[in-house]
Amino acid sequence: MVVVGLTAIMAQQTHDIKDVVTDKRNEPIVGALVTAEGTTISAITDIDGKFLLRDVPADVEKVVVESIGMETEEAKIDRPIMMAARPKRLSLVLEAGLDWSRYTAEGSDTKTGYHVGIGMEVRMSKRWAFRPMVQLANRGAEYNFTDGSYTYKETWNPLMLDVPLNFLVRYDLARNMSLVLSFGPVLSWGLSGKVKVSEMGKADAEYDIYDKKYPSSWGGPDHSLLHPFGFGMTYGIGVEYKKLMISFSGKNMGIITDDDGLGEVTEHNFVLGASVSYRF
Repeated sequence: MVVVGLTAIMAQQTHDIKDVVTDKRNEPIVGALVTAEGTTISAITDIDGKFLLRDVPADVEKVVVESIGMETEEAKIDRPIMMAARPKRLSLVLEAGLDWSRYTAEGSDTKTGYHVGIGMEVRMSKRWAFRPMVQLANRGAEYNFTDGSYTYKETWNPLMLDVPLNFLVRYDLARNMSLVLSFGPVLSWGLSGKVKVSEMGKADAEYDIYDKKYPSSWGGPDHSLLHPFGFGMTYGIGVEYKKLMISFSGKNMGIITDDDGLGEVTEHNFVLGASVSYRF
């Protein structure tokens, strides 16, 4: 009688767990390893994604599910078990957007420009990623002056190669949707561009921004209007649905003037942008 009673008590302390493992499209996952948390009791899902764990201790509340190409999932035994695909470690990224740019030291007006880019995203963890990009960017400025009937306009229209080195952090908002914050340094090199000057609405002069052909007023070497090299910081916020992201970003760039032949950061470029990017 004592042996029978002990067997009954032990039977009450264990139970069987059976369920189905699916992906986010509700398709069964075949060959997943399901283990009762804290034990060595495990089973492999069949062709329908079903599994059966026998004689699991009654105090076990979770199972651990592992499958090739999927994120490891810890699931409570009384809830549906759904696995998500493991993100690719390396992804190609394409990006395009509009920019609103101004030079701040001399108080320019805002000028609309654009940027297009290509880069790679390196996933460092489920939340963090590193995204270096190469962007072709048009971000200039306009200066307008009016005094009575006299009008003067100066339009800076440079074309630059920007290299933003962004770190991204993601926060889940909903299924397949994340809030993405980004920040990092930017290096820039001026490729080409013109400054157009007009008085009284008529074109007066045109200057090359980066060509070293303007003589110094004190007899020094010829100089360009701006030095091609620039640097700064970028930051942004976006919403990503699956692989498509819509974001708003800013750039604070230091501009090196070259008019004295020495090169000093005497101008700054502030840029606000809106862009769309896609990870392949």
